[in-house]
Amino acid sequence: MSRPRLTLIVNNNDPCGEPGAEAGQKSWSNQIDPYALKAAAPDLWSAYFRSRFRSPREVALFCDVSFQTALNWWGAVTAPASHIALLVILTDPGAVAFFGDELVRAA
Repeated sequence: MSRPRLTLIVNNNDPCGEPGAEAGQKSWSNQIDPYALKAAAPDLWSAYFRSRFRSPREVALFCDVSFQTALNWWGAVTAPASHIALLVILTDPGAVAFFGDELVRAA
């Protein structure tokens, strides 16, 4: 016995009648190069941590990670995982503006 499946049928030939759904919209992947962002992530995070915290030890305590992990972030060796990104976004009201400004400067 098979389960019912949802099928989505898309017709790209007919324009969408929804207001604000113009064909000129671009996806984020067209506006930001995901590969360049991945390559720049360690430097972006390092700049953020250095602007908000006084030392890698403070980063380790705040993010609940080992000192070595915080030291890698501080020195732009690696970038944090997504749960740390969520922690930062949810706890620091200025984080979004910081990363937005850094990306504009890098572009």
